[in-house]
Amino acid sequence: MFVKFKSWCRININGRKWPLLDFARRVVMIKRHQYVVRMATEQDIKAMVDIERAIYGDAPWSYAAFQIELRRPHDRLYLVIVDDGQVVGFIGMAVDWYQLDLHITNIGITPGYQKKGIGTYLISTALNYARHTQLRSVSLEVRVHNLVARKLYEHLGFREREIKHRYYLDNHEDAIDMAADLLNKGEQK
Repeated sequence: MFVKFKSWCRININGRKWPLLDFARRVVMIKRHQYVVRMATEQDIKAMVDIERAIYGDAPWSYAAFQIELRRPHDRLYLVIVDDGQVVGFIGMAVDWYQLDLHITNIGITPGYQKKGIGTYLISTALNYARHTQLRSVSLEVRVHNLVARKLYEHLGFREREIKHRYYLDNHEDAIDMAADLLNKGEQK
């Protein structure tokens, strides 16, 4: 019975099918440097964990956690950005088909590639993907003390919704829940 219900939900959420999330591989120029952007594969997981370890010390996400995420093609999409064959950044996204929200689960840029426009490109790509998929919003959490990221998100149209106290497991830092509303004014339901 549950299998039939799950199948029905995949087909009938908000009167439309749950598509397989997809993203066409592309070559992009970011600040006059050429990169490849493509969907992540299981072969990319080690690089993504290594990027998180380089940023945070201990990787907040394990190999197994990324593996589970990549095996959910109806509601998860992970993109990697590659320079000369090496993964230098990634973004993870989860679609909530009920709320029509694209949630950015994580984003990471190799420290040597930070401040080169890659993070801005990946967040902008998420916003454009959500618009193209006819979602209503894009959401994320950011550490209260990460002022650089907060400023970037605000510049890209995100607004604070609430504080999530003791959100992060490593140091129990608070998170700011932020969202970008994709509906034009007057379209809100």
